[in-house]
Amino acid sequence: MNERFTNKLCATPGRNRKAREWFSHLIAYTSSWKGLTVLVVSAAVAVSLFATLHTFAPALSLPQILLQGRFDSDNDQSYAKLPVLFSWPSSSVYVTFDSDSVNVTLSAVTPTVSFSGYNRFSFILDQFEQDIQTQDLNNPVIIWNAAGLGSGPHTLTITKLNEAMYGEATLDALEIGAGGRWLAPLLPTTLQSGRRIQFIGDSFATGYANTGGTSSCSNTACTPYTCMPELNSQDATVSWGPLTAANFDSDYELIAWSGSGQVTYFVPKANAAADPEYAAVPQWIQEAQYPLISDFFTWQVAGDNASSISNHSSWVPQVVVMAGGANDFVLPALSLQDWSAPYLKFLQTVSDEYNSPEIILLTYPLESMWDGSLTPNQTTYYLQYMASLYAQTQMQGMSNVYLLQLNGVDFPINDWCAGHPNVAAHQNIANQLTDYIHAVLPDWAEQMYSSMD
Repeated sequence: MNERFTNKLCATPGRNRKAREWFSHLIAYTSSWKGLTVLVVSAAVAVSLFATLHTFAPALSLPQILLQGRFDSDNDQSYAKLPVLFSWPSSSVYVTFDSDSVNVTLSAVTPTVSFSGYNRFSFILDQFEQDIQTQDLNNPVIIWNAAGLGSGPHTLTITKLNEAMYGEATLDALEIGAGGRWLAPLLPTTLQSGRRIQFIGDSFATGYANTGGTSSCSNTACTPYTCMPELNSQDATVSWGPLTAANFDSDYELIAWSGSGQVTYFVPKANAAADPEYAAVPQWIQEAQYPLISDFFTWQVAGDNASSISNHSSWVPQVVVMAGGANDFVLPALSLQDWSAPYLKFLQTVSDEYNSPEIILLTYPLESMWDGSLTPNQTTYYLQYMASLYAQTQMQGMSNVYLLQLNGVDFPINDWCAGHPNVAAHQNIANQLTDYIHAVLPDWAEQMYSSMD
């Protein structure tokens, strides 16, 4: 895309960001995304333009599904085909249609040792969030519908709010009323700019327990091996990564898993040390529940360690924010050399796979660690090791690596659930990261990219 534009429509973050994605601020034009011809349109002319164009548009027999986020390999390119497997947090599908009604069916994937059967989805219709629906072990199917919509076009966004450790689900069916038509989708704003950013991390990145507070923080989402805060305690769309992406109208992937270590399986070892029953669980099951970040980075499907990505070139971010490593210090730290060597190797792997993107090492503030998962002593090791890791990248000539040590001054630490940042804290992190990107990567923050960049 060579057109330049700004989007000043709405500054509301989080799930409302999904609503504003549908409209840009200038005139309509066609563009290319993942090899597709898509329509980009302004808010000012959207209704009348679509009414005119789609009056004469041929009816499509199947929904034209656009994806945002990482999906299974069969649906990673072009328009997706049903069924669509939702695994990674804050991943979305988009469809456009002309009908008075729409029906959606989602089914929870059968639980495995890696995840349970809990899922939570938001439904945004014509820029407004309509509903949030959940799945659990007793109610594994969501059937959502909207009627009385009037003539279209209408746009529907379906977004997975939870991480894969809670569950995965398939979008099985999309149906519209008799006489309705599926239409070529409108490209969301986040896919217009060509900017792409990837967030890699652990529970602080997934939004684990971020909406739980003190009132919705009971461990009621249980698997045969552990219990987690109740399902409505997590909304990945208002975690710091998606909030940051919204500030740049950027496409993004959130590749994160709660409890994961960067180079060690210390979390399951810590659980086993504290709980004799958990200690009896085979080690391979413990590690499946808390995979290494360097492992699941390569997985197409979050809960399937056999779903290796064969070609990372299908979606290449210009910026990668790396926020893993804190869980490696739950038990006594490895030596600096033993810890940093595999981390450096992983950074080099990411750099090679994505053709030297800008990589930001994000280090959480001391305050968040003390109030969260680490003791003061463990936090000291974490902060020192991260600083040393960055120094080593510079000594090895990795000029595309940056370090952001988050500022803990006025960092919100009240009303947390399970020792994890709430939405206010995630917003604070997103604000700091946004300011940092504007300062060190100003060209990326303003530049438009083509689908080939």
